[in-house]
Amino acid sequence: MPISKQGDWISAKVGDEIVMMSAEEGKYIGLNDVGARVWELLDQPQTREALQAQLLEEFDVTPDQCRSEIDTFLAKLADYRAIAIG
Repeated sequence: MPISKQGDWISAKVGDEIVMMSAEEGKYIGLNDVGARVWELLDQPQTREALQAQLLEEFDVTPDQCRSEIDTFLAKLADYRAIAIG
């Protein structure tokens, strides 16, 4: 299933991190370097599998840990209505 950005979220890179806000949602999120990379990768719709493959190449993490953390992070973004899944 493709995952894509949605809503009026604006973001700015600060070092390796990204800060995001949505006036519509009234929310603010700070993303660490890994979260920031996922957000950048979502400039184009991606599948969870494609995100995982890319992160496994870029970060020192096991496949199981990567999958678990991606799922948790995507669920958080979906709760904030920053992404659409499917």
